[in-house]
Amino acid sequence: MSSPRALLILVLTAAAVAVVRPPDAAAQSVEAEALFQQGKKLMAAGNVAEACDKFEASDRLEASVGTELNLADCREKNGQLASAWAAFLKAAGTAKRAGNDGAREAEAKRRATALTSRLSYLTISVADSSKVDGLVIQRNGEPVDPALWNTGVPVDPGVYEISGQAPGMEAWSTKVTVEGEGQKASVEVPRFKRLEDLAPKDVHGAADGTGGGTGDGAVALPPPADHVDRPGTFTTLRKASIGAAAIGLAALGGGVVFGLKAKDQQDQADALCPNEACNNPEAIALNDDAHGSALKANIMMGVGGVAVAGAVALWFLGAPPAVTADDDGDVAVAPMVGGGHVGLALSGRF
Repeated sequence: MSSPRALLILVLTAAAVAVVRPPDAAAQSVEAEALFQQGKKLMAAGNVAEACDKFEASDRLEASVGTELNLADCREKNGQLASAWAAFLKAAGTAKRAGNDGAREAEAKRRATALTSRLSYLTISVADSSKVDGLVIQRNGEPVDPALWNTGVPVDPGVYEISGQAPGMEAWSTKVTVEGEGQKASVEVPRFKRLEDLAPKDVHGAADGTGGGTGDGAVALPPPADHVDRPGTFTTLRKASIGAAAIGLAALGGGVVFGLKAKDQQDQADALCPNEACNNPEAIALNDDAHGSALKANIMMGVGGVAVAGAVALWFLGAPPAVTADDDGDVAVAPMVGGGHVGLALSGRF
């Protein structure tokens, strides 16, 4: 099955995607078997958590029904019911693809079904009022696909940090603890605050004392000294620059989201059908979806990059003109554009 990893290079902004494969398949099989045997010994010795890590590493090197069943059983004994449930389902899929392992396929499905009523679920609720442009929700540092928002997802017991961020918005995070079996936990994502609304306001002391003593430790500032009025900082071009920057950042955020979605879809497709030749309809559909998501990500990243670059240019080109009045010690900075060059001109009295 083809992979959109080449397309994702643009999305991940210069992150190198390297797929390392041992040159010798036989050596890989030997390493996987060694890890599997270590896992069996650790299980027999009661070191369940360490055994699970060995089984998982063995399965990464060489997937097999036996390894996946042992991993699932290990996760269940370690109290990681969601991970065990997922591992049993994976083992059932591996056995089904093998085509001649109906007994272990049935056993894996039976064990997964038995865990269903014991699973705990975590729901990340995102109201429409909280869905700002470029929003990225993360769980323990990993992006959560928007399709999983407002949906109960099976999780292992533990503490989960839920965070959210979006261009131009104040970042937010909280923690939730999931304990025991059969629990249902949820987190409400609040409305995000604009950073510009959080900027401190200027404080000026008035001659009659109003605004001077606030009673909360604020210090009244003296009135500004007389000087030549300067043009406003936010010219028309600079206002346009802010708008372009907002559009660009939103597009970049959307590109990141679609890029992560493409990777997740491709990983799911590869899990269902790890071989190059594949006739699994679900894996093929996921692969096609991954291509589509990667294409959207590249388009949005391209649009975002152009918009941000344009915003930077507009900001410098839209700077107010230098003040020419005779004011001691004033320094003015103005853009300078000429044939083949762009720069800044610094003028004043020193």
